[in-house]
Amino acid sequence: MIQNYYRASDAADAIALKKAHSQAVFLAGGTQINRGAPYGKTPEIVIDIHDALSKTIVKEGVEIIIGAMATLQEVVDSELIPSALKEAAAFIPTRSIRNQASIGGNIGAACPDSYIIPTLIALSATLGTAYGRMQVEEYLEQGNKELIYDICLPEQPDSIVAVKESRSHIAPPVVSAAVSLRRNDNKSLRACVTLGCVASRTLRLREVEQGLESGTLKFREDMEKAIGASIKPKSDILGSVGYKTYINSVVVADAIVRCLEELS
Repeated sequence: MIQNYYRASDAADAIALKKAHSQAVFLAGGTQINRGAPYGKTPEIVIDIHDALSKTIVKEGVEIIIGAMATLQEVVDSELIPSALKEAAAFIPTRSIRNQASIGGNIGAACPDSYIIPTLIALSATLGTAYGRMQVEEYLEQGNKELIYDICLPEQPDSIVAVKESRSHIAPPVVSAAVSLRRNDNKSLRACVTLGCVASRTLRLREVEQGLESGTLKFREDMEKAIGASIKPKSDILGSVGYKTYINSVVVADAIVRCLEELS
């Protein structure tokens, strides 16, 4: 149960409150806190950042800047947002939740089944914080503790696909992934294959990426085998280890093939 509630007037105030109350949790849209995850229980101290951060979505040159308090529905509705990120946000089936949940809060919660995080990684997004810009992966590796000011999307990849798989449209996903491909100036390939739902946080499948870039992974069957060998999901109510390995291998390999077809 929440015992102490603070409302930050701006980002500096939010950071000062966090320093004064180290156990406090930033409260953005509140969808993650209200369901008890990722904290295990409702936190006792919260810092409301609703009025402290921007929610605007603007384009600056080739970059798109998304204020951390932009809701997922605003991401879906914006004409500036890449289609893959719009689709990932729309994977959350309930409009009322999309109207409440913020993109910054979704990243900060760092849930392993997030639809947003894999797609942002595939887009090479960076996060603005009080300590400068960092890649989404770096933010997760450092424990996702810093307050996110905004999200910057650089020039889009040549091809990107976001995918999900669940037993129903409202069930938790067993697949949450994104694949992107870029052509370098010398026409060589740069790949990003990133998965949620198979570990405690979103993963990059580096060996699969290297196989795509080197050309050693050319056939769908080989892609499926490489993906399956790179993940170690745990059995739970959503499925067995074998099922999760199989469904992720098939769905992600399909996403890779779709990206390759877009490049051809």
